[in-house]
Amino acid sequence: MWHRRFLFLWAGQTLANLGDVFYIVAFISVIYAISGSVMYTAFVPVVILSAQSVSGLTAPLLFRRLSLPSMLVLSQALKTCLLAAAAVLVDRTAGTNGQAIWLLFGLGGLIAFMDGWANPARNALVPQLVEREQLIRANGLLATSDQTVHFAGWAAGGLLVAFLGASAVLWGTVAAYVLASLAMLAVKPEKAAPDMTVVEPPQENWLTGWKAIRDVPLLRQLVALDVVMGVSGAVWIAAILLPYVLEALGRGEEWWGYINAGYLLGSILGGTLLLKYADKMNRQLYRWLLAGVGGAAAMTLLFGSTTYPLAALLFSFALGPFLEIALVSKQTILQQETETPMLPYVLSAKGTIDALVFGLSSLLMGALAQWLGPRAVYLLSAVLLAGAAFFVWRLRQKQLASARKQTV
Repeated sequence: MWHRRFLFLWAGQTLANLGDVFYIVAFISVIYAISGSVMYTAFVPVVILSAQSVSGLTAPLLFRRLSLPSMLVLSQALKTCLLAAAAVLVDRTAGTNGQAIWLLFGLGGLIAFMDGWANPARNALVPQLVEREQLIRANGLLATSDQTVHFAGWAAGGLLVAFLGASAVLWGTVAAYVLASLAMLAVKPEKAAPDMTVVEPPQENWLTGWKAIRDVPLLRQLVALDVVMGVSGAVWIAAILLPYVLEALGRGEEWWGYINAGYLLGSILGGTLLLKYADKMNRQLYRWLLAGVGGAAAMTLLFGSTTYPLAALLFSFALGPFLEIALVSKQTILQQETETPMLPYVLSAKGTIDALVFGLSSLLMGALAQWLGPRAVYLLSAVLLAGAAFFVWRLRQKQLASARKQTV
């Protein structure tokens, strides 16, 4: 069922994602040990998110010169070299060397910059490696692997850093990156996508994805849906969820961890359901997208309304499958409805939009939580998701009407 090249892509990206988690944990540990500052430590994810946002703007300049597999190999090889340099730096760093902090920030930013190239390339390559009817199953497998790595990686990374030290974890991650690079070398479509290497004026090429989103109604609608869901999803950042647990639920910080774990386990369950029922879902993608967004709205409303910790844990767990189904359905529709040569450009533009929306909406929702209280922003998130569900319903009605016209 699975194409060998896709399996190499999946294995390589899983190793790379696990390495990403491990090196961030190690960087946080080293920077805190050197500086003793929580502010410097908290700045690590900010640098990574900013670098990925900027990288998404530059990715189209490479798409016209390199094939998608070549971009994956290049980005992973550069990440490996940069991380090896970081590991050497950590080995040679004195305990109070302040300059090392800025060097680590720079290396971390460059590694994250490479991810801004790899992520749209990976997602654009998937439709070239699997049959159309297998696309939702392939996306489900990748999403489940991503969630599993995220769930297990942070806990395992923290334990490994505690027992082995940051330097050993970094060198182990370099080894994982080497294996990921080798796996990327084995990823190559049977035939190259048309027009992927045609040389165009840089300015026009850089704007290709943005113009497609602006001019193609369905792409514009899917990106608008992403924006609404991105704004609503900002309520799950630690700065809002932790006060909610402490104030609204009246429990300690450990319940913040329980709720996070519950959501991630639910996401993994959602990915498993996608793998099992992919054939049925593939025939009714808009229906499943509606079910996912509508279910997420209901679970968010229940989560924000309850005062019982166990109920909140249950609702956070139930939210995971709904959001996973919605995200994979939306991704599959985008891949199926976008022309193959245009897909990497659209995905790179969309990635930049997603990163900017996450950053701005986190600030907005944080300010609203400070002003109105954490419970209010969860109710606002549920309202936004309900609006998104209505939007998907309208999309589905248009899709059904279009299908009826084609059969007449």
